Amino acid sequence: MKRKSLLIFIGIVVVMAVAFTAFFRNTYTVPVLMYHSIDNRGNETSLSVSPESFERQMEFLHRNHYNVIPLEKVISYIEKKEKVPPKTLAITFDDGFYNNYKCAFPVLKKYNIPATIFVIVGRIGQEGWVGWKELKEMSDSGLITIGSHTVSHIWLPTMGTRKLKDELSQSKEILEKNLGKKVDVFCYPVGAFDDRVKNNVKEAGYACAVATNPGKLPTKGDKYTIRRIKISRSSDNLLIFWAETSDWYTWFKEQRAQ
Repeated sequence: MKRKSLLIFIGIVVVMAVAFTAFFRNTYTVPVLMYHSIDNRGNETSLSVSPESFERQMEFLHRNHYNVIPLEKVISYIEKKEKVPPKTLAITFDDGFYNNYKCAFPVLKKYNIPATIFVIVGRIGQEGWVGWKELKEMSDSGLITIGSHTVSHIWLPTMGTRKLKDELSQSKEILEKNLGKKVDVFCYPVGAFDDRVKNNVKEAGYACAVATNPGKLPTKGDKYTIRRIKISRSSDNLLIFWAETSDWYTWFKEQRAQ
């Protein structure tokens, strides 16, 4: 009798797990990882990941057969409401530090992992920042998508409309002119936006925009407020990195933000 009850209980648990997984697989959002600087300034800023840790993380994704996709494919999933394959994620970098080219790009090439780098156009070529030669090389590699992070990395919601439009359109035009290809992905500086900013991003011709974590704003399924997961020193622990890259983690964050 006890054995029969145990089998019934196990059966119920299995059915519930399968049902929940089926529901979850049809509703979760692709995890989009957000990196900044790849250097050894861990004690100075939370926006830094060491080159050694970054290599371990990319090797982890490669070894465990993650489906790392370009940001453009994330847009396609949103627009077409397609079912997302398990272990799918995307990788982004903010600001355009030179170490993205020196430290991250060789690792991405080694494991054939695509990524998007959002650059502050006004800082291109300055000390510590990536230059046009490096941007062109990465863009032409077929692995790296270059996106706009505005001209001057300024807080957009309080900006006058004319200046806002200039920050959006000029950064796009300058990148397209120098890279020789269309630039249609955008990143809000400091993740800050409102409806006016978002509408201007659309009008400027961008196909999507990424934020940090928009909080409780109704952003699910909105390709102009794509949530991201900040990767910091805590992710040196591959167990934490595994949790952050799981679709479960992203799903629970989505539910908490409702």
